[in-house]
Amino acid sequence: MAEPEATSYAARSATGLYRTTPLRGAWQHPPYFHDGSAATLEEVVAIYDRRQGLGLTSGERSDLTEYLKSL
Repeated sequence: MAEPEATSYAARSATGLYRTTPLRGAWQHPPYFHDGSAATLEEVVAIYDRRQGLGLTSGERSDLTEYLKSL
């Protein structure tokens, strides 16, 4: 995804860098992505599946989502 035209999150942060959220406990900190565009981990998995052309089945997406929730 291209950086939006408006001032980026990184430019507004204290360090000038993006902060990547650790996977541990990620389920406790929605929304996801730098712009909050995914409200759930299910949406995150679906977006990566679509954008990266992973071809995951619905069961695989569900399994991955549950795995992320277990961390």
